[in-house]
Amino acid sequence: MAKKKNKDTRTLRREQFIAAVIKSRTPIVHRKDIGDWQQAKQAALRIDAPRFSQLQELFDYIMDDAHLTSQVLLRKSKVLRSEFALVKDNDEADDTATKALKDMPATRRLIEAVLDAQLYGYTVAELDPQPDNPDPLGVTVIDRRHIDPRNGFVLIDTSDTKGIPYRELREYGTYILEFRGEGLGLLDKAVPHVLFKRFAQSCWSEFCEVCGMPPRVIKTNTQDPNLRDKYLEMLSNYGSGANGVIDIDDEMEFVATNASNGEAYENLIRVCSNEISLLINGAVLGQDTRYGSNSKEETSSDLNDEIVEADMAAVEVAMNTVVLPALVALGLVPAGRRFKYQEQEDATQLFDQTMRAAQYFEIDPEWVKTKFGIEVTGIRNTGGLGMPPDPKQGDKKPAQGDDEDNDNKTAKGKGKTQQNAYNPDFDPFV
Repeated sequence: MAKKKNKDTRTLRREQFIAAVIKSRTPIVHRKDIGDWQQAKQAALRIDAPRFSQLQELFDYIMDDAHLTSQVLLRKSKVLRSEFALVKDNDEADDTATKALKDMPATRRLIEAVLDAQLYGYTVAELDPQPDNPDPLGVTVIDRRHIDPRNGFVLIDTSDTKGIPYRELREYGTYILEFRGEGLGLLDKAVPHVLFKRFAQSCWSEFCEVCGMPPRVIKTNTQDPNLRDKYLEMLSNYGSGANGVIDIDDEMEFVATNASNGEAYENLIRVCSNEISLLINGAVLGQDTRYGSNSKEETSSDLNDEIVEADMAAVEVAMNTVVLPALVALGLVPAGRRFKYQEQEDATQLFDQTMRAAQYFEIDPEWVKTKFGIEVTGIRNTGGLGMPPDPKQGDKKPAQGDDEDNDNKTAKGKGKTQQNAYNPDFDPFV
């Protein structure tokens, strides 16, 4: 009976494979402006029958910006490359379950779906178990243009007024997973900055074209239309061949253009790029070479770490409340496990502490090799000189009693000559 029940569930699942029934449309690609953004935002904020297709197309449009893409990838990459583990109730790591989860490509796609929900406002993913394939779990992110996250509908066509109530399906929470962000997503706040930046780049390009090739003018008093047409043709071809013939009474000159180098466009582009960096990563990292400094970069990196830690906390919540219950139900992860990111160690600080401790304690060579990749073959013979002094002590002067003992030994001729006691100003022949 159990076997037949699983078979019926799979059959029902195949019939309601949402990603296969929606009718995708080719997005309209054209130059967008602030008016398009306001219209798309108004459609998404409507009380009755909100539509998110225009806003999501606008998000895809601004993601063509190289700077915005790099900032998004920078933020997501720090979370995706962080180490995690599946732990039991006693916080003991389950190495077998952790390895199985890391080996699934679907794990990375699900974490990206959680992070994208913060950018785009929402993500609805559909799982497709594939036990016969090397990748045991397929993940399909449903086109956001067809989703009404406020009412919980998947629209077959973007022009439909109602669609599939995916939250009421029995597959919701097992085969259909939903992740929500705040408001309309971070990209909604980045839209005006990207649009202004593209406008400035376009104007700067036209400015370079005009200033790089100044306008040319021929002054003539002829009334012959054929001659004027020849002059216009000659001017239009002047860029490819700088030769021309004009009448002896005519005059040709280059029009002087503005001597500006486009500082206004450059300043607008820089401001927009900085605003995008502040929005996505909380700081301007690495690109401000004019006003940058080492301390500024360190502070910016610390601010970015705070945002990454918040993203990791959001991923942990989503994985433990949404993803892991689904994977347990599908038999891919054992029950009673929690998703947890491992604490990141500061390798530089840890190495410094290890070197200080090595002056007084014996350190396991195998641990040093595992932590820092240093091949330790044994303890070096220091020739009786002992371990180097503690860096924290610095050049500490001996106590007063020690100075008196050393002076007495020197005066009586006892003891050995002190090292580094040579005085270059001492002349034994005087």
